[in-house]
Amino acid sequence: MKTILKIFKNDLIGIKKSILTIVLAVGLCILPALYAWFNIFANWDPYANTGNINIAVVNLDKGYTDADGNEMNMGQSVADKLKSQTSIGWVFPESEKSAIGGVKSGTYYAAVIIDEDFSYNMFNALTDNFVNPSFTYYENEKKNAVAPKITDTAVSTLKTSINETYVKAISQKLITAIDDSDTDLSKDLKGTDFITALKTVDDNLAGYQKTIDSIIKANNKLKTSTKLKDATDRSSKLLSDAGSAIDSSMSDIDSVGSTYYTVRNSLQDQIDSIAQDIQNLKSSAKLIHMKDDAENISADLENIKADADKLQQKIDAVDEYIKSLDISNTNEVSDALNKLDKLKTEVKKISSLTADTIDSLDISAITNAENAVSDKLDQIIDSVSDIDDTFTSQVIPDMDNIILNIKNALKNAQDLLNTLNSTISSASSVFDNYKVTIASMNTSLTDLSDLISGIRDKIQTATDEINKAADSEVTDMIIAFLNGDSEALASFLSKPVAVEEHYYYSIANYGSSMAPFYSVLAIWVGMTILVSLMKVHVKDADYLKDARPHQLFFGRYLIFFLLSQLQVLVIVLGDLFLLKIQCLHPFAFWATAALAGLTFSILIYSLTISFGDIGKALAVVIMVLQIAGSGGTYPIEALPNFFRQVYIFFPFPYAINAMRECIGGMYHADLFKYLLELSIFIVVALVIGLIIRKPFIHIMHFIEKRMEDTDMM
Repeated sequence: MKTILKIFKNDLIGIKKSILTIVLAVGLCILPALYAWFNIFANWDPYANTGNINIAVVNLDKGYTDADGNEMNMGQSVADKLKSQTSIGWVFPESEKSAIGGVKSGTYYAAVIIDEDFSYNMFNALTDNFVNPSFTYYENEKKNAVAPKITDTAVSTLKTSINETYVKAISQKLITAIDDSDTDLSKDLKGTDFITALKTVDDNLAGYQKTIDSIIKANNKLKTSTKLKDATDRSSKLLSDAGSAIDSSMSDIDSVGSTYYTVRNSLQDQIDSIAQDIQNLKSSAKLIHMKDDAENISADLENIKADADKLQQKIDAVDEYIKSLDISNTNEVSDALNKLDKLKTEVKKISSLTADTIDSLDISAITNAENAVSDKLDQIIDSVSDIDDTFTSQVIPDMDNIILNIKNALKNAQDLLNTLNSTISSASSVFDNYKVTIASMNTSLTDLSDLISGIRDKIQTATDEINKAADSEVTDMIIAFLNGDSEALASFLSKPVAVEEHYYYSIANYGSSMAPFYSVLAIWVGMTILVSLMKVHVKDADYLKDARPHQLFFGRYLIFFLLSQLQVLVIVLGDLFLLKIQCLHPFAFWATAALAGLTFSILIYSLTISFGDIGKALAVVIMVLQIAGSGGTYPIEALPNFFRQVYIFFPFPYAINAMRECIGGMYHADLFKYLLELSIFIVVALVIGLIIRKPFIHIMHFIEKRMEDTDMM
């Protein structure tokens, strides 16, 4: 112990040897306090000067005139109200453009632009699709980190004030409308109109319930019936038979068509042959050759007659074939048969004319009969031409259309049967499942009926309650409320909730709230400066030859402890008497600061004596981490997860919390708990300085020598 005290005594003597060292020591005691005082004073009451923060306000509101001719401009009312407030620097530029430009340039921190329809929407929200009265807010977030929070608060307060005004205006308008209405509210509340309406609803529900019960009964009957299923099965069989018949008819009509086309081509060939024979005969029936060719002409006429007879037989065969078909009674087929009859008549005429020509052909009188023969041939040619025209332009198209129409009709019938068959098959599937569907439907209908019964019971209960309440005091209270002072009611509705505020551990100003953080930080900074300017190792001397490491450790630490405590004393005295922070327990405040000085000084001293300049750097790093993550400014819960996890391993939070107990008021034994937790770091510091340091003594000595060799460090 003597060695420790002798080292401390020599350190004091060393300081007194020079005025410069005394001045330096005094400066080291005052400098940390200045750091704390300036920061506390700067944060003393920052919100008292928010009137210097400019927010632009531009009113574009056109105003509103009600039905009675009263003109109102709520936007101007808001602007006039802001002009009288000094908590924020409200300024009023001439235009929206200049306000927004000022926000962009940094002239204004923010701008509020009240919309054109602000008043109109405020008084017509209930009659014009609930359009809110609104204003537009612009903010410059680049200019300052904290200013946007202040401007946001100011605008939020403005919004709350406008909302209260808005609710008051709407409420007053509604209540005034009720007062001015022709409805006798007392009569409505105590009369029977509402009960009658409830009775009507109950009667309607009873009718619905009866209808539902009828549907359930019908469904039960339908569920047990098999007639629909049997009918669909029979229909399916009939459609199948009809489809087979149509398939057979399609085959028959294809066969008929093939036969028809063969006969049609044969008839056309026969007609063409007759026409050619007559033309050949006529060309040979010239007077110059008639005599010589009389026998040939007679033979040609015989051929023509034979061809005409064959044509007659073929036409008769076609006629009989068409008549044998089942379609011969249709109008189109009857027209075709009539045209065939006409064709047969023409062919008979050809045959008759040819026979007459043969009979009139006299070889001895050929010369005299030339004209008669020529006339007969012309008549035959005309008949053949008529036959050809009739067959080509009438018979053939009609017969072709008949065949085509029959095919189309059969095809359509076949498609229709397929559709019907598919529909009936689907219906059969539906009928297979309809029992399940009906059962499910009955369940839903039963639930609906039960629900209606419950509603009817509630209506009955409500009717009974209304009858009881008609003469009650509640009704009179409602009437009195709605017939009361509309302005007073509107004011109540705009602020329906009254807040009764209670503040525990009230602190007078923001500077006093920040004093624990900046005071603790100043104590740490003061010790960091001490180890940076003063040597932590004792210079070799004769009386130290037998000194133990712990004696050297505590011997030099005492001077650091003394200076640190002087720093603490100056900081505390300045806080209490210079800045006059709020402090309910001044002595406890000093005792807490003294313990913090002891803890910080021995911790930083141990780091420095154990690890040299590296220890000093560690002290700075620890300080930086504690500034960001000790909960001194923002709540620890609001910090990133990293700081929430590591802050318990640093001494700042415990020292700050202990000082807050002294400033704002104590809660049970929290002060002693924080001081005990802070004292743990004293033990940590001793472990570092007396135990962990030993293996590093020679290593750090080597590192320091090498750094000195560089002549730079």
